[in-house]
Amino acid sequence: MTKVRSTYLLLLAMAIAFPYLVPDPDFWVSSGGSRALWLGVTALSMSFLNRNLGLMSLGQLFFSGISGYIVAISSVTYGVKFGTSVPLAILAGTLSGVVIGFIALKTKGVYFLMLTLAVTLGLYSFANSAQEITRGHTGINSIPSPVIFGIDFAYTKPMYYLFLLIAITIFTFCKFLESTSFGIALKGVRDNEDRMTAMGYRILPLKMIAFVFSALIASIAGVMGAFYVTNISPDSVGLIRSIDLLVIVVVGGATYLGGAFVGAALIVVFEAIVQDFTQYYVAATGALFIIVLMLAPQGLMGISAQFRRARAKKLGAAK
Repeated sequence: MTKVRSTYLLLLAMAIAFPYLVPDPDFWVSSGGSRALWLGVTALSMSFLNRNLGLMSLGQLFFSGISGYIVAISSVTYGVKFGTSVPLAILAGTLSGVVIGFIALKTKGVYFLMLTLAVTLGLYSFANSAQEITRGHTGINSIPSPVIFGIDFAYTKPMYYLFLLIAITIFTFCKFLESTSFGIALKGVRDNEDRMTAMGYRILPLKMIAFVFSALIASIAGVMGAFYVTNISPDSVGLIRSIDLLVIVVVGGATYLGGAFVGAALIVVFEAIVQDFTQYYVAATGALFIIVLMLAPQGLMGISAQFRRARAKKLGAAK
């Protein structure tokens, strides 16, 4: 068994035992564990794109917002059962990725970043103004939690384990994709598009598949968020939330899939603790972000590689 696999198994065991290890489980399992898993899945949709295509998208909240609003509207306004509303919401969020991706992937760098941000802010503006559909700035409240095989996921532990299962499944599939010929081709596009084109690869379809897959992940996260928060409002897809998500990705390590969950766990725990001491927890989170970037420019997941490079440089200088 490799060291990496052993580490994953250890983390999995700790995650499973988490509700039975922490003090005050009602608080930490919900406000810590479940929230970190939900935000981690959302951030994973960003990390997947950045790691495999070198693209940083701020449009992931658009896809999660679309799916979240559809679940909220269908279940609260029209009384549709979650067995219908959830697949419909995920499908709608994913298909919106096809439309946005077709436009956004024709741009690069900062233009891609700004275009995807503009899309998210467009949803924010629509949600604020469409009172009849989204109920404006008050949002849609009292979203019912699903009940599967008699298990009510409104309760803390069932929701945590459901989110954990979703996170593990998506993360494992992302790792699997990276090991396939498709994943290898994506990395080739990331490193040198011209060379991949010369080798006969069609670049845009590869990018589109990756982008739509990231939209699928974000859409699933949107459903998770709707059930976790039990409400959705324009603030759920606003600029502040986009920045929060970017902070999570960068703090964890934007080029590491696991960085999405590491960053989410750190930010969630930090905010939960700091809020007991000051009302300026947003500023404190910003300070933490700056400190992490100063000490670990590649994020928390990149610390070990940072130490290896420093040690190799030191050994090289000694010779």
